[in-house]
Amino acid sequence: MRSRFCCAFQAKVDIRTHDIKGIEALVRLRDDEGVIQAPGTFINLAVELGLIDELTHLVLAEIVKSIDLINESFGPEAGISINVAAKQAGNPEFMRSFANALEATGFPKRFMIEVTEDAFVTKTHFQHEILPIFRNLGVGISIDDFGIGYSSLSALADITADEIKIDRSFITDIHKRPRSQGILRAIESLSEALGMTVIAEGVESFEELAYLQAASKIRYAQGFYFSRPIFLEELKPPIRAASETRSALASRPLQENRPAYARGDRSLR
Repeated sequence: MRSRFCCAFQAKVDIRTHDIKGIEALVRLRDDEGVIQAPGTFINLAVELGLIDELTHLVLAEIVKSIDLINESFGPEAGISINVAAKQAGNPEFMRSFANALEATGFPKRFMIEVTEDAFVTKTHFQHEILPIFRNLGVGISIDDFGIGYSSLSALADITADEIKIDRSFITDIHKRPRSQGILRAIESLSEALGMTVIAEGVESFEELAYLQAASKIRYAQGFYFSRPIFLEELKPPIRAASETRSALASRPLQENRPAYARGDRSLR
């Protein structure tokens, strides 16, 4: 199983300075031809086959094994997000074992657990029984893909989370979609009132970024405009200059349309 699965990392970026706030660990599958498969082709199957718990622990093990490379490439202060499936979030036995594994790393406060909103809404014991375990370790909680699940905005009032990631379906072409702009403002205002950091997912164009900068208070974003996912084998050994590794992150689309501050020394430091 280990030989077929691999890790990649995508940066969460400060849209004002292009500094890296954190990274999200992404799992990918290599098929028999060595071609990388997106998670939509295998995650649901892994859940059905009962392999998802092992896969999540595998991701954590790869992070721990490669922490020096990660620190050299993204910075030693960058948070590290790991996705947990809704079925896992509703399984106290798995969540306790995963919390123990995070504690065993020696740096649990670096981690953020990303769960979809239905983990809070449909599995009430997650909020009251499981979440305190991670809180005691200093592990952050992120609501992933917000806006496409089962909850309403009012449900946010009962959710204890540190970060909310607005689903890319609201960010795509946001500059020319007034209704999405209204929804974005509502989520942003409520999240701010509740003390949650907002991440805009799926930023892929200069126009989307420019809208977020000019018409929102959102500070952080993630998407191909800033960086494609970077695989572990692409990270340089620590003995190489950090600038070499970080320059790989600059190979993102629409370079010619990017504002000046995104092309200079401040780009994804």
